Amino acid sequence: MKRLQHIARAICTILVFQVSGLAGQSIFEGGDPVNGQSLFNANCAACHKITDEMLVGPGLAGLQDRWTSGDEMLVKWIQSPQEAAESGDKYIKSLVDRYVSTYGWMTGQAVSKDEISDILAYVSSPPADVGGAAASLSEDCPTIDYDAEQESDSSDAMWFVFLLILFLVVALSAAGISRSLTDVISEKNGEPYLPDTGYFTRLKGWAWNNLVMVSLIGFFFVIYGVVVGYSALMGIGLYTDYSPDQPIAFNHSIHACENEIDCKYCHSTVYDSKHASIPSANVCMNCHKAIKKGSRTGTEEIEKIYASIGFDSNSGTYLDGEGNIGNALPQDSYDGEPIKWNKVHNLPDHVYFSHQQHVTVGGLQCQNCHGDVSTYSVGRIAPVEEINTLIDAYPGIIQLSKPTLTMGWCLECHNKAEIDLASGGYYEEIHERLLNSERGNEELRRYLEDEKITVRELGGWECSKCHY
Repeated sequence: MKRLQHIARAICTILVFQVSGLAGQSIFEGGDPVNGQSLFNANCAACHKITDEMLVGPGLAGLQDRWTSGDEMLVKWIQSPQEAAESGDKYIKSLVDRYVSTYGWMTGQAVSKDEISDILAYVSSPPADVGGAAASLSEDCPTIDYDAEQESDSSDAMWFVFLLILFLVVALSAAGISRSLTDVISEKNGEPYLPDTGYFTRLKGWAWNNLVMVSLIGFFFVIYGVVVGYSALMGIGLYTDYSPDQPIAFNHSIHACENEIDCKYCHSTVYDSKHASIPSANVCMNCHKAIKKGSRTGTEEIEKIYASIGFDSNSGTYLDGEGNIGNALPQDSYDGEPIKWNKVHNLPDHVYFSHQQHVTVGGLQCQNCHGDVSTYSVGRIAPVEEINTLIDAYPGIIQLSKPTLTMGWCLECHNKAEIDLASGGYYEEIHERLLNSERGNEELRRYLEDEKITVRELGGWECSKCHY
């Protein structure tokens, strides 16, 4: 009996030590660096690098060694910086004194303690080649100049018109030479010259004498006109490769590739709204209150943001309604001009599309519909052929054939896109409904005959799903 008591005490002691060890585990330990990388890109990458380089805020390399205020205070600092500063912690006060006056307050991040642990795990053990990658980012992030491509297409059309005019000139000249030679032969044979008639009369006579050939040529042009006309009608509303000029030369390649800012940092409403939204100037200022000079355009384009929101780059402060310098926050009374961005994607009014459904529920990536944004200078509508080339680079992209943003493109995707009914609450509820009704159970068995369930089988082809 005593031996059993000793064993029980030993087991309890071991459990106590294990629990104590877990409770005392640092927030820098035990996180998931893979999940942390995704969280870092979505929440932190716009202002911080995982190296010791300064971006908007300081580089995070070595954070574990220099943070001296404890785990709970670190969590509070990330979630609510101003509340953490009110605690009077000396280390946090030093951060406020050093950075806030120049760069402004860090925005509180909506991340849990466990998610912060994952981010710190990623920061503490970054990819081995991050240093080399940073050194060659500009080489690995080429920017495609779509304006040059459009100019090339325009020059091709000009050459076609030029050659057509040249052909007509040669044809008319040849007809004149042929007529002159015929008159010379007629004169030699003592025959009268050809009557002096106009080009149209001569052309009509030639057509009548070559009726079969003219009929074939006419039939060819009629068929060609029908085909060209049909293609033109089918192309109404298609704007593949459309990339409008913008009031500010925002370069997606610099932000999404070189600085590795996640698309959803700026277009944050994709998680809970129909629209991706155009980020306000306030979002731009999260970074550009500190970054006042661009790597391509210097200060010229960034100053346009400052003019819109009312920010004086020299003093690092916002202007009031009278244009006076010195206020700490942007003033609603400042009479600035809003940035008038030009829309790239504009679906018809009768079409319903929700980013939330596709991103949050469907788990789609931006590249599924928008292509490799990290190579763009300005926003554009990516051709379907270009998106298809990204299948190996971005898992989940489906090879499609219809033009981007057309009804056929959406239907083709819904017909091919497979669904995991255990991937989230939305599909789990659908699964429960199918299981709990006799008709639904039969439908579920029919859906699973090919061992997969597509969006189409769950109603993705119903007209009312996409049309008002």
